[in-house]
Amino acid sequence: MSAVTDVISGQSEKIRVTDPTPLRTRIRTRLHRHGLDVDLASGADPNTDPIRRRRASELVGAKARRRIAASLERLLAEADSPAGPLSSRVPVARAAIRDSRSDLEMIDERLKAPSYISPQAVAMISLLLTDGAGPLYGSDPARSQELPGALAVTIDAIDHGPVLAG
Repeated sequence: MSAVTDVISGQSEKIRVTDPTPLRTRIRTRLHRHGLDVDLASGADPNTDPIRRRRASELVGAKARRRIAASLERLLAEADSPAGPLSSRVPVARAAIRDSRSDLEMIDERLKAPSYISPQAVAMISLLLTDGAGPLYGSDPARSQELPGALAVTIDAIDHGPVLAG
């Protein structure tokens, strides 16, 4: 198994960055991303399996955190805007999101901060954002009532979830 090497060009020198993760692990991580996120969100130890460890590293990385924070910001903005014309997009649960604004903003700020955040918390918020049948979406009041509890568990996991060993 060979490592992939990317060449990054600078003004005066070239720096080689090598990803030591075997290609097979990178491919399996990519193929099983959703299932790995579910495992991590459930509290699975990210250090027990190389594929789970790889996914946890991706989730706590700056790129994923910025992407998820941007999604949260779009969701908050959409909740504040009036409902548009009929669309094929899943409607956001505007009232539930507005009611949980402070929790969502706190998660957003933690995602953008350079401080540690557990892979469990990042996986949890990522799954919330991508679950079109979850408490962030739709007009079912029963599902929307689940949002405060889901956010409370996510906030607790930010600092208390399983730690990715350095």
